[in-house]
Amino acid sequence: MAIVKMNKLSVIGMSADKEPLLKNLMDLGVVEIKNGADKLQDEEWRALVERDSDNASSLEYDRKVQSAETALGVIKQHANVKQAMFPMRRVLTTKEKDELDEQIGTYASETREILELQEKLTDAYNRENSANSLIASLRPWEAYDLPLELSETKRVRIRLGVFPAQTDIENIVNELSQAECDFELKELGRDNEQVYASLWYIREDETQVMDILKSHGYSNAGLEGLRGTVSENISDAEAEIAEIAETKESIKADIAARADYQKDIEFYHDTMAIERDRHAISNQLLKTKETFTFDGWIPFESNEAVARMLDNYTCWYEFEEAGEDEEAPVKLKNTQFVTPMEFVTKMYSLPSAKEVDPTAIYTIFYIIFFGIMFADIGYGIILFLLTWFAIKKYHLTEGGVSQLMRVLNYCGISSAFWGVMFGSFFGDLVQVVASTFFGKEVTIKPLWLNPVDNAMTLLVFSCALGVIHLFVGMGIDAYRKIKAGNVWDAVNDDFVWYLVVLGLVMWLFGGMVNPALTGVGKIMAIAGFAAAIIIPIITAKGAGKALGIWNIYGGVTGNLSDILSYSRLLGLGLASASIAQVFNFLASMFGNKGIVGVILFVLVAVIGHVFNFAINALGSFVHSARLQYVEFFGKFFDGGGKEFEPFEKDTKYVRIVEEGK
Repeated sequence: MAIVKMNKLSVIGMSADKEPLLKNLMDLGVVEIKNGADKLQDEEWRALVERDSDNASSLEYDRKVQSAETALGVIKQHANVKQAMFPMRRVLTTKEKDELDEQIGTYASETREILELQEKLTDAYNRENSANSLIASLRPWEAYDLPLELSETKRVRIRLGVFPAQTDIENIVNELSQAECDFELKELGRDNEQVYASLWYIREDETQVMDILKSHGYSNAGLEGLRGTVSENISDAEAEIAEIAETKESIKADIAARADYQKDIEFYHDTMAIERDRHAISNQLLKTKETFTFDGWIPFESNEAVARMLDNYTCWYEFEEAGEDEEAPVKLKNTQFVTPMEFVTKMYSLPSAKEVDPTAIYTIFYIIFFGIMFADIGYGIILFLLTWFAIKKYHLTEGGVSQLMRVLNYCGISSAFWGVMFGSFFGDLVQVVASTFFGKEVTIKPLWLNPVDNAMTLLVFSCALGVIHLFVGMGIDAYRKIKAGNVWDAVNDDFVWYLVVLGLVMWLFGGMVNPALTGVGKIMAIAGFAAAIIIPIITAKGAGKALGIWNIYGGVTGNLSDILSYSRLLGLGLASASIAQVFNFLASMFGNKGIVGVILFVLVAVIGHVFNFAINALGSFVHSARLQYVEFFGKFFDGGGKEFEPFEKDTKYVRIVEEGK
């Protein structure tokens, strides 16, 4: 339950040391370098330094990264390479990386080789598209059997052209006849868009003929440059398409034969990405003729390691704490058990550097809430086994998918536990199977209660959990305010409502446990309400002194609304159990029809429970998160923190570690 303390780091070094220093800094991966351009807003800094840049190198390396990415896409598309459902980075030690670095030229050649094959394949597709387009353009003219290059004789012009679809060719023929032109106009075909026609006319009549044709929307067919008949051109194009198809398959086979290039190109991609980032970071730096400088953020615990590295260079450096008005980046640090729950925190927002990391605090609540809403032994075991299998099968060790799988793994255990408490195994499947197929009555007794029969008890329990959850959130809020010196705010906003809520609960329900609790609760509630009125009179100024009554109204309605929100634990728990029982009942309707009944029972039960599992697992995940985000975080959490982004080897396919780690 900690946000790592950050220090500011300032460095001024010699330009000759910049490249090796930045390389070593990247290897350490513990410093977030700030954008130095902000300093250039200051006239004094602007008179001393200018912005550094290595855009040419970073752009060149970025081009290589994009080339590698494209080559990998080509391999994945055309090679028979099995892709992992949840891809994880391949782990390489620094020694292994150094050995592979010696082959980087080979990997660059392999990348170019794949890209050249892709260019050939693209060219083949382009030629195929051109041939298909040609065929499509020639199909309407198949009735024309003269060579297309024949456009005139000594006295006659020959034209192929099109008219709008609604054109009546007979009208045009009549007009040409009335103009006493020598011609032959023949309709070759028509579709929804155009009428296709051939035309012969005497050269001397060309002006008159074309004027009449254009008045009807005529335009040339656009088949210039083609030789031979339409049928011959279509046949040639079809033959070319068949030849291209063989070429494409040959190229695809060549790509598939190079499937083992994938790991090489992945390493090449990440190596080029590292170099790109190392050169691109220069844009964050400032420089003079002989020096460079940068500021950054560093976890306090890494100060010593960075200092040892910087001592190897001729440079000045300084560590200092963040100022009151500075917002440091946020890095969370939790136990191995709690760390996966950071996934849920980050879906909402990172805490600011001045807040408390709530992850460790709400973890147990989240797991309990999920388990109550998804309470079933069978569902819990399946959820646990599915996520455990995914973690082991796909070696999920990092990233959001790994964290999500571990969160659901915890929730599977919780669901199975609460399934035992509520006596649910795929709803009442065991009971239904026993009565349907064996004629026996079997009872699975819950270790605690049956939610369907004891809904009110579970509702009270859910709201009680909610009170505890909210009180923890209010406690964090009180801690923050007391730490900031706002003790009265903590008393007025948090401790008063401890008294009121606990007092009301004991006043209304305490007699069920001990009659004496009723009187104690009454006193606590009255004291709390009185404090809510009196404290603003003492601490507030002006009209604020009269806000006590309003605070009571807002506090009572707000806290009551928050507490009742936890009734969703009952609602989703009942929904999951009830839907499971409905599907079991539907399946049992086929149970007396022999082997067919057994098959139908299994089919309906499996489909129903898969549906119920998916819907209610999603609902439990979402509503458990909602109880954290709205009710719990609403008591103390502001969020808005910026995640710590160190200058490191940010790779996509390989993860580089020190030997022995």
